[in-house]
Amino acid sequence: LLPGEGITAVVDGTDVVHVGNTKLFQRLGLYGLLSDDDRAMVEGWAFRDGGTTGFVSIGGEGIVGAYSVADKIRDEAKGVVHTLRATMGIEVTMLTGDQRPAALGIGNQIGLDHEDIKSELLPEDKMTAISNMVVEEEEKTNNNNTSCCCCCIFKSCCRRRRGAVMMCGDGVNDAPSLALADISVAMGEGAALAMENSDVTLMDSNLEKLVFSLTMGRRVVRIIVVNIVFSLTIKAVVMGFAFAGRASLWAAIISDVGAMLIVTLNSMRLLPSSKKVKNIQASLSSIAGTGPPPAAGGVGDVGGVGEVVV
Repeated sequence: LLPGEGITAVVDGTDVVHVGNTKLFQRLGLYGLLSDDDRAMVEGWAFRDGGTTGFVSIGGEGIVGAYSVADKIRDEAKGVVHTLRATMGIEVTMLTGDQRPAALGIGNQIGLDHEDIKSELLPEDKMTAISNMVVEEEEKTNNNNTSCCCCCIFKSCCRRRRGAVMMCGDGVNDAPSLALADISVAMGEGAALAMENSDVTLMDSNLEKLVFSLTMGRRVVRIIVVNIVFSLTIKAVVMGFAFAGRASLWAAIISDVGAMLIVTLNSMRLLPSSKKVKNIQASLSSIAGTGPPPAAGGVGDVGGVGEVVV
């Protein structure tokens, strides 16, 4: 196994066979021996189909074959990327070990800009990219805080909330990067090592569940804030009447119990409807093997669902 390049083997004790990407054969000095027509044909595969190209060499015969492997983009991938960027205001970056032409081909199909696509990355390169994003967010926060010109009493009001870096992946190579991200999400159909290093594991590889999780998280935060503000307001009103001598014990009890009931009912809006419960049960049945299997394919990386950083 040649990390980041391919594989090699000895056949019949004499012939050395190499199978791998362009980087491997450039290192071996064989890529430059290809004709211009052959190179153009292989590069065309990557640009046209978004596939990862590679070559096969045997002993002293040089390169004897070429291939192109491409994932089928999930049907929901483009819509999910659009929702994350346009609707939720989240920056999306694709990290992949695929060659640049293949990565650009996939990125164009799911609506990513070229500057948001980082290709030909080894596992350690992905770790560096995630670390840089985390440091960049911290620097943005520190710069904003130091530039605040308010009085010390009100300084906390103008502090910038640090943005979080979330990584979504499913492969063994993604595990170290998942551990470095502020929030890490693994796909249920991915490698066990990725799931062990993630904060959240989706039940399957349906990317729409990622959007659902983010949307639900924001709803939970909003409802918590509303409940706290409502409870404090009720307490303040009752205390005001009490100081004015216009509140009774029963008024305090009713306001307390009433506020608790209203807060509880408001929180229950997060519970799924009966229709959603049936959909969840159907999804769990398919995962357990009692229903139709989920669709295969990834966002853009040959290794699986794709390494998407938001």
